[in-house]
Amino acid sequence: MATIIVIEDDPDLLQLLVEELEDAGHRVLAAGNGVEGLAAIKAGNPDVIISDVCMPVMDGYQLRQRLESCPRFRSTPFFFVSALAFQQAIDKGFSIGADAFLTKPVDYDVLLSRIKAAIA
Repeated sequence: MATIIVIEDDPDLLQLLVEELEDAGHRVLAAGNGVEGLAAIKAGNPDVIISDVCMPVMDGYQLRQRLESCPRFRSTPFFFVSALAFQQAIDKGFSIGADAFLTKPVDYDVLLSRIKAAIA
């Protein structure tokens, strides 16, 4: 199906996301923060990027802004998955180029539907 990079600092949630996406047939690469995620993105050439917002070292917003300045990844579908459920956080995500902003706990059916639509 698709190559997906998941960037999440909570190891338990990261593992759940990886398992759900792999069970759906995707190839998944994982990273624990934005810096690791940026390296994985450059090495892995993903079809979809999924990132938490609040992470150490480089948060998801900073990661998305870095990708916006990189023509190779500017148009790669980018989804935020975050515990931040207030409108200001969601609006900020969309204003810097996110294609989706899903709140935790993750509804995997919705996530998989968004991925399917993004790679169609």
